[in-house]
Amino acid sequence: MENRLLKQIYFYVCRILPAVLLVTLFLLPICIKPVSLYDTEEVVEQIYAFALPFTSGANFYAPVLHVFFFLIYVLPATVAILITSIFVKKFTNKSLYYLVLVSLTIYIFCAVSSMIISANTSLWFTKVPRATYFFFVLAFLSHLALSITGIIYTRISNPEYAEYKELRKEELLKSRTSADKVQKRNIKTKLTLSIISTIAIILITFMVLILRRYENLITETVSETGRTQAEQTAAIYETAEGKYEKILYFFNQQKKSNSFADTPFERIDIIITDAGTNIYLEDIESNTKLPAYNVFAYTTSKRALIPEDELTISPDKAHEYIKRYQTGAYRKTPIYNKARRTCKYVHPITFSRKEKSKLLGFAIVTYREDVLMQAYFKTKVSVFALSCVFLYLSVILTLFLSDYIANPLLFLRTNVRKTSDSLSVLLSGRGKINADTITFEDTIKTKDEIKDLSTEIGDMVSLIRGIVPYISFSTLKHADAETKKSVSRELCFLFTDIRGFTTLCEGRAPKDIVSILNHYLDIETEIILKNGGDIDKFVGDEMMAFFAGPRKEINACKAAMEIRAAMKEQQQLSKEKGSDYISMGIGINTGNVVFGSVGSKSRMDFTSIGDTVNLAARLEGANKAYGSKAIITEAVYEKLNDMFICRELDFIKVKGKSEPVRIYEILQLKSQASDKLDEIKSLFEKGLHFYRRQNWEKAAQYFKDCNDKYYDLPSQVFLERLRHFKHVPPPAKWDGVFEMKIK
Repeated sequence: MENRLLKQIYFYVCRILPAVLLVTLFLLPICIKPVSLYDTEEVVEQIYAFALPFTSGANFYAPVLHVFFFLIYVLPATVAILITSIFVKKFTNKSLYYLVLVSLTIYIFCAVSSMIISANTSLWFTKVPRATYFFFVLAFLSHLALSITGIIYTRISNPEYAEYKELRKEELLKSRTSADKVQKRNIKTKLTLSIISTIAIILITFMVLILRRYENLITETVSETGRTQAEQTAAIYETAEGKYEKILYFFNQQKKSNSFADTPFERIDIIITDAGTNIYLEDIESNTKLPAYNVFAYTTSKRALIPEDELTISPDKAHEYIKRYQTGAYRKTPIYNKARRTCKYVHPITFSRKEKSKLLGFAIVTYREDVLMQAYFKTKVSVFALSCVFLYLSVILTLFLSDYIANPLLFLRTNVRKTSDSLSVLLSGRGKINADTITFEDTIKTKDEIKDLSTEIGDMVSLIRGIVPYISFSTLKHADAETKKSVSRELCFLFTDIRGFTTLCEGRAPKDIVSILNHYLDIETEIILKNGGDIDKFVGDEMMAFFAGPRKEINACKAAMEIRAAMKEQQQLSKEKGSDYISMGIGINTGNVVFGSVGSKSRMDFTSIGDTVNLAARLEGANKAYGSKAIITEAVYEKLNDMFICRELDFIKVKGKSEPVRIYEILQLKSQASDKLDEIKSLFEKGLHFYRRQNWEKAAQYFKDCNDKYYDLPSQVFLERLRHFKHVPPPAKWDGVFEMKIK
């Protein structure tokens, strides 16, 4: 019930909140019109988002953009769809997500575009209402959150990415717990940071170079205009010889043309001196005494609006102006007043007298810095705004791009890691050793070199999977060992041999023989592996397996009993089909062996060698002599902890061994045994007791009784020996040891 309520709340929140935000953005001011560069107290006109397509004027002129501004009406359309989706369930969350994202994109586009058109001075940004800033930032953050949410959703909806995250989590956990802590940065992070850093560096370099170049160009152009106006004013004064009517006419013409200028000046002034001294421009040096220029003769402005300190020119300032004129500095840069944010272009006014020029005063053209650099400021705003938008889009697209490029590599690594883990399990023996456990999932869907690499890795894994069954499992387990030196190990060995296989194969096709053999060996292998053993090798219809660990003898004997049961079941199936059937001989021994790599440089195998192995192989063959199923040595018998019913079978000396060994036959697990087995064990061992004391009559009685009741083949073997010893008695010091002449 609680989960259902939370889902309903989430459902309404995901529709109502975006609707409220979009309505607010649509109804609030999106920007303001350009501010006046002269009347700073002028009330600025706000531009509302819904009225943006219909806003016009000389200061807000963008005919192409006005067409796109009509897209702002997507916002109320989106709001209507969001509200409708509450009652009509036809709209999917995905479609609503994209609709809101597009609406926010349109709003940001319109806001940035209108700012680029309107922002004509730094004062413009102080006039914009705070609510406009707040909701623009809110719209931007919402757009960013939606974009990142979309990227994250795309990632987590991909099952391959979920597997990669699990792998990454495991690696981080290992790196924290391991002594050698190495911080790794994945390729996606590197790719994202590299692309974003490269784009940011290019953008910043572009901005700096373009703006600096444009600033120099604007400064040179405007300086040329200001200098020319100052020179022209000085020339007019000299030509008119100070006559009021001619000079006034020039000033009126300048005021009229200034109203149409792209960069209008603030005013043009002429300031002269009333001193009677004659000072010639060519003779002025640093120590020349200049008069004060205190006559404010002409201006295009109103005298009352001009600051008092700009109505006259002191001798020191006059020296500064003359020096700039003599050095040519006035041609390149204006005189900048930081406090009033004005730029002045000054040129001396002279009357020609013979070969010299008499200095009368100065022509001064004053510009407001905001007016002078308006084109540069608008360009700077445009470049900065477009660069920020481009950088933002680059970040979002880079995140998508890094997923598109890096994810296939990451998924390929995950797939290879899973294959590597399955190989590690196979080699370490922690799991079931089977070629089918070596898998490789080709989940790469791109059509590029990564896909080719994934296909090639898949082919390699298929090749390995095909080779694994032909390599001994002990070799696989130790293939990655740090040392290939032979070591001494305590192991228990189990040998099996199929009886009657030759007869079964008579008249059959070779592929049928292989199929039958593989069938029986597969049954044996599965039982061995299930009981914790490993297959060392196959030799025809024989199999060599070994067990390790504290319960190795018990596990080996359990495997032997299960193999006998499985073979009995196979015999029953063969009888029902009317075909020949087989039986199994098993020999088990435990002890120290030399374990290591054996072979040549080009082909090696991990195996065990020693008397323990040889004796186990001899015992498997001894089953033929006794008619038994599974023979173990006394060393194995002593480790079984009375879990199995075993009967002592004989005291023998196998071929190739000088020391006799006591052997036992495993009859069954005690938990699964019947009274019949107890009686077989009792009768046989009593017969064996009298046999070793050469009481042939008593021994024959027990062996015969066991054979008559249960058709016991080992009893038949001993009855045959008894008949032999009656005619050919054993030596006087006979110790009951039977020497086998065959393997």
